[in-house]
Amino acid sequence: MNINDLINERNGNIARLKKLIISMNLMPGLSKSSFDHLTEKLFQQLEKGTDQDKLEKVIETEFCVSYGLYKSEFDSEEVASEIFSWWENNSH
Repeated sequence: MNINDLINERNGNIARLKKLIISMNLMPGLSKSSFDHLTEKLFQQLEKGTDQDKLEKVIETEFCVSYGLYKSEFDSEEVASEIFSWWENNSH
């Protein structure tokens, strides 16, 4: 597999992860491009082999700091679980 194939595969996985995040309808008023930073950050964590607890903490931080949500407005455990399941079943 050459470098272009690897880049295309990674970009495809990022696009699928973004689609999953958008489908959760966590922040319905935001444009799809608003999720680019979050998607990239979560994907990098998954690539590093992070565990679900760490992923939950990243989600909490991003949702609260970057998007201004309160912890009561989302379930970071559920979001992390869905993303982790997706990662185990559909990537690499």
